[in-house]
Amino acid sequence: MRILLSTGCLYENPPSDVFKIASVAGYDGIEWLVDNYKSIIPAHNIKKMSDDYGVPVVSVHSPFMICDGWGGFWERIQRSIKLAIDLSSELVNFHPHRSPFLYHRLDEELQKHISDYKNRVKNHNIALTIENLPCPKHLRIIPFLDRLLSPLTDNTNQLAQFAIENRINITFDTTHAGTTGHDILNIYDVFKDRIANIHLSDYDGEKQHLLPGEGHLPLKDLLSRLKANKYDGIITLETNPAVMEPKDISKATQKAKQCLLYIKNALGIYD
Repeated sequence: MRILLSTGCLYENPPSDVFKIASVAGYDGIEWLVDNYKSIIPAHNIKKMSDDYGVPVVSVHSPFMICDGWGGFWERIQRSIKLAIDLSSELVNFHPHRSPFLYHRLDEELQKHISDYKNRVKNHNIALTIENLPCPKHLRIIPFLDRLLSPLTDNTNQLAQFAIENRINITFDTTHAGTTGHDILNIYDVFKDRIANIHLSDYDGEKQHLLPGEGHLPLKDLLSRLKANKYDGIITLETNPAVMEPKDISKATQKAKQCLLYIKNALGIYD
C-alpha cells in the first residue's frame, strides 16, 4: 500500500511545492492532477521535478475541465495515458460523463473508448480507473429532492458492475460517496474488489474535500477495513486547497504531515 499526495491539494501552487511537501512529509508519491496550468508542463519537466525530490508520479488524474490544447473529453484521457507512459506511472484515473438524469453515464460510447484505452495501456502495466462522482449540486441544495429522486438518479452502485464487465478499476472518492447520503462503508463494500485508488478526504454535509477528521465521514473505520481486507492499492490525499493553507508552505507541509499521520495511525502503521 502506498500513500500519495495529489497536486490538486495545492493546485494554484507551483508543482515543485507539491513535490517538496510530499518529500518532506514522507509521502510515497504524487498523483498528478492535470489542470489548465499543469497541462502545459512537458513530461520531461515533470520527470525532472520527480527525480530532484525523489518522489515518483505514481498516478495521473485526467483533467475534468477543459484544458487548452488537450482537446475534448476522450482526447484528454488519451493524452493522460500518454503522460502516464512517459512518466512510468502506474495508474490513470478519469471522471465519467454525467447524464441528465444519472450520476454516471455508463453507456456504449464509454465502453468503446475504454476498450481503446485498455489497448493503449496493456503493455505498460498501467491500471485504468473510473471515479465515482458526487451527488449533483442542484440536488444537494434541495435535500428532499435528493431523497425523492435518489432511487432513480443515483447509479453509484452500478459503477462496480460496469467496472467488472469492462475489466477496469475504480478510484473510490470518499467525499463524493459522502454527498450521496449513503454510508460510505456500504459503498466501499460494493466497490472493494475493483478499487485500485482511494481519494481520501472528509465531508461535513456541506463542505467537500476537507482534511481527514474534520468532517463526519467514518474514515478511520474505512481505513481499518482496508487493513483488515489487506488492501494493497493506493491511497491519495485529495483535499480542497483552501484547507491546506497553500500560501504558507510551512503550514501546508504541517497539514500534509498531519494527514499522513492520521492515515498511518488508522492503518496501524507506526514509523
